[in-house]
Amino acid sequence: MYIHVVSESLEGLFSDSAEAAFEVMLNTKAVDGRKSMPVEIAANDLEQLLYLWVDRLIYHFDADSFALSHAEVTKVEVGEGARLSAVLWGEDYDPAKHDQRTGVKAMTYSLMRIVWEGGKWHAYFVLDI
Repeated sequence: MYIHVVSESLEGLFSDSAEAAFEVMLNTKAVDGRKSMPVEIAANDLEQLLYLWVDRLIYHFDADSFALSHAEVTKVEVGEGARLSAVLWGEDYDPAKHDQRTGVKAMTYSLMRIVWEGGKWHAYFVLDI
């Protein structure tokens, strides 16, 4: 599944990437934000940060049955490496309530790009289904 996300900020780009990935798996509008989960990720660059971010989300879905309502990315820092701070909001996954869609096996680096273009950030990435 090839995904393209556009945002005016890096925080928005990572928030929207999380929600786009979950929309492939379920209906995020049906998920209540009852539980919160803080997340901190460090990486070598923005692309690795995006990879680790979406990979962590898939992990929480598979291992913890955590269905994402929305991701509140509070900070993305880029310098010598890249860092992300966020809070995930959601609830326990219920296939009857959350409209089970396509299973996602993994995040990939295939066709991944993060670019500043036309006054906005663009992320392109592929989910292995």
